[in-house]
Amino acid sequence: MVWERLRHLLDETLLNFRRGGWGVVASIGAITVAFLVTGTFLLLTLNLGTVVAQWAEDFQVIVFLTDAITPEQVTLLRKRLEGELAVREVTYVSREEALADFRKQIRGQESLLEGLKTNPLPASFQLRIQKQHQTATALGQLAVSLRRMEGVEDVLYGQEWVDRLTSLVQVMKILGIVIGAVLGIASLFIVANTIRLAVYARAQEIEIMRLVGASRSYIQIPLILDGTLQGGLGAALALGMLYVLFRATLWQLGASAPLIFSGAELGRFLDVEYRMGIVGVGALLGAVGSLVAVRRFLRA
Repeated sequence: MVWERLRHLLDETLLNFRRGGWGVVASIGAITVAFLVTGTFLLLTLNLGTVVAQWAEDFQVIVFLTDAITPEQVTLLRKRLEGELAVREVTYVSREEALADFRKQIRGQESLLEGLKTNPLPASFQLRIQKQHQTATALGQLAVSLRRMEGVEDVLYGQEWVDRLTSLVQVMKILGIVIGAVLGIASLFIVANTIRLAVYARAQEIEIMRLVGASRSYIQIPLILDGTLQGGLGAALALGMLYVLFRATLWQLGASAPLIFSGAELGRFLDVEYRMGIVGVGALLGAVGSLVAVRRFLRA
């Protein structure tokens, strides 16, 4: 008995789905567009968040030293730097090490250094900063303090870019939520309208079912499952399209991605939990839209 009832529900759901024609296609298309836009914002936000976190972890302040600094002054300066509350780690880079690192960075273009008789690169200290001090204001104050120290030529830091990117991530999160909510509501109404048209097309059949004693759930469930299928399928299609666009974008960036993003690791698609959540939300929107349409009809 149970299996027969389940089979009837499945048959009725698929029948309603086929009868919907272009209305179903339009409904699935609208849901696909809605979730494609929302998923794009989500994917960008997650990847930019990864970039920000990695930049923050690898972030350094570079303290360039004067050419006239003595070994004793270097030792004294190192102790002062290690005593700074904002500094987590101090690494000394000699002029020779700086030149060797530069040669590695331009490997394959060694001709740039032809004719170079002296080492033009200064010695430096590379400072890793405590996370709570990685703000533009705190770093600006630290840079002013460091520049006053004896033997320091200049201080280089670029935290303002991390701050800007962090702000961009926050803005994208808000936009993603707002746009997702608007498109989700629009998708709900589209599904509801599609199911409503399907219900009116079968009005006479449904009325006969009610007259012969069919329960409300017997009538409602196949139509609700129809909307659920539309929502879930639309969300799944959006995920497939998003993945194709994601891989195409990575392919277009190619080897330039690490250079553009200063070595930060890219290429993270949505985790399984996000993918399941997107399909689940799509199915839920379809179910709610169907439920609204069916209840309005049965009350009429």
